[in-house]
Amino acid sequence: MNKFFLSILVVGFLGFAACNDPVNDSCYDAALAESMKDSVCVSTCEGICACNERTYCNECEAMKAGYKVAVGDTLPCSQK
Repeated sequence: MNKFFLSILVVGFLGFAACNDPVNDSCYDAALAESMKDSVCVSTCEGICACNERTYCNECEAMKAGYKVAVGDTLPCSQK
């Protein structure tokens, strides 16, 4: 049940994050986003902090949005 609420929270947060303009974000990588646009990510939503200090469900979702995740980083931003 807790994973369900966490998933809802993360999905809501991702919706909010999508409203931001990535062009003005210093760690946004348009080439990465383009290369990942057709990728299918797993539905696992553990929460991972990307370089823009936003939590994404997993590394694949962050990369599809154009943001890298530090090697070995496995925590949501709120736990850093």
